[in-house]
Amino acid sequence: MINIKKVNKSYGSSTILADISFSLEDNCSVALVGPNGVGKSTLLKIIAGIEEADSGSVEISPNVSIGYMSQEMQIVEAETIEDYFKKIAGIGELEKQLNLLEGQLDCPQKTEQYHNLQETYIHLGGYAFESRIKSILAGFQLEKFSLNQPLRFLSSGQRSKIALGAILLKGIDLLLLDEPTNNLDLPALIWLENFLLNSNVACVIVSHDRKFLDRVATKVFEIDWETRNLSVHTGSYSDFLELKKRRIQRQKELYRIQQEKIAKLENTVRSKKSWADVGGSQFVSDNDKYCRGMRRDRAAKSAKGAKAIEKRIEQMDQIESPREKSPLIIPLVPQENNAKQSIRLENVVVGYNKSFGIGPINLEILYGTRVGIFGINGAGKSTLLRAITGELEIQQGTISIGSSLVIGNLMQEHENLQRDKTVFQLLKEKTKLEAQDIYHLLNRFNFLADDGRKNVGILSPGERARLLLAIFCGLSVNVLILDEPTNHLDIEANEALEEVLSTYTGTVLIVSHDRCFLEQAKITNAFILADGTLKQVSSYSEYIAEITLTAKRLINRLKLR
Repeated sequence: MINIKKVNKSYGSSTILADISFSLEDNCSVALVGPNGVGKSTLLKIIAGIEEADSGSVEISPNVSIGYMSQEMQIVEAETIEDYFKKIAGIGELEKQLNLLEGQLDCPQKTEQYHNLQETYIHLGGYAFESRIKSILAGFQLEKFSLNQPLRFLSSGQRSKIALGAILLKGIDLLLLDEPTNNLDLPALIWLENFLLNSNVACVIVSHDRKFLDRVATKVFEIDWETRNLSVHTGSYSDFLELKKRRIQRQKELYRIQQEKIAKLENTVRSKKSWADVGGSQFVSDNDKYCRGMRRDRAAKSAKGAKAIEKRIEQMDQIESPREKSPLIIPLVPQENNAKQSIRLENVVVGYNKSFGIGPINLEILYGTRVGIFGINGAGKSTLLRAITGELEIQQGTISIGSSLVIGNLMQEHENLQRDKTVFQLLKEKTKLEAQDIYHLLNRFNFLADDGRKNVGILSPGERARLLLAIFCGLSVNVLILDEPTNHLDIEANEALEEVLSTYTGTVLIVSHDRCFLEQAKITNAFILADGTLKQVSSYSEYIAEITLTAKRLINRLKLR
């Protein structure tokens, strides 16, 4: 289907992709992985034809249709949901031509043209297209919208779902998805997962959602963070992680064995050189010429042997020590809360004027619990979190927060970061720590000393998230508010945050669609927010099982090729 040969891409003096080569077969599902900033999105754009490589070639088989999920959706002001789906699929233009030809069927040439267009229309599923659109909308939890709904009235998240749904119905051969899970809630994510598992569409996916990658991908392409080369691995994402772990362990062992061997040989060299020096110059009486000659011969042999061993060491195939980034360890220890104070909401109503509102809501979050709030995008999950943290004024009711609680809100702080300050200045202002402690904290979060002088505004989203976690550590927060944290952290930072949560004794309030993260977070109390009402469910696993069953039922209604 696609052949990529020795593709290189640089921006200025920075090499983004180096000698990238791979082949992509029909029906192949690929997870494209690597740390933030290694060029994953750039590679997708090169395959899609949006960007050009500096060198190398991209060979695409004839008649291969590619669907690329762009970050921004371009809409026409008055365009409806149905208009957009038909435009992307090419059905809208076909319908115009068919309607035009219907009045000219008395002409044999027009009749033949009509039948050819009709065959194309049938191939694209035109006569069942409306019902298929409705199935897609149901899968993305947008069934409440009519097909005549203008796109301009939808939220950015809802538009992203529409854009992805239209690509899925287009009849493409290769799907390029750049962080599709960021704009999808759990029901939509699980629906997309089942769609890809049941269709024959090839796909290349960039995502931080490990569960999604593990379920969908049959191959893993990894871009190395240092060399910017790409390596190909067959199997699931979990297989790739296990193989990578074993490979590093094996290389470490081989490196250790070789270094021990080299050390022994070098000791032998030193010993032989020492003997050569001592033996060759050792005093022997003039009468013992035979002994003197023998010692000199032995000294010469020792020197020669030492050189032979040195040459042997030089000719060895040197095994490199595995290149590993320093592991990210988040030392978050909550401030003592001996009173075990809680957060309490009583008859709380919150919203934005008359356009949107939720409540009344009654909820008590006991100290040390892990509360997960679930629901579709637009249900008001983030709105509720903003009300709890005081960022959004409530319209009715009361919110009581214990005086000993120190809240760390990852999303709110991320949005409110002062971009013109340096990293050091921000840490100093927020934590009041001494300079030495600040640099120690930066080091713990994989920042270099020079990074302290960088402006916050030039940091990547993942780096800003790590900076905020460093601030939380400096403040010893005992309540963590995590609103879709995995959207801003790379896989390494996600795993580090999971490690923190495994021993964290403070309160955690989570809104997330990342199933790996949620499983590691060990939710103790699960709630669903729908139609303005907060309802507790027996467990997180029960919620997942229910939406998975619904997704499979909706997929069965679609005729997937």
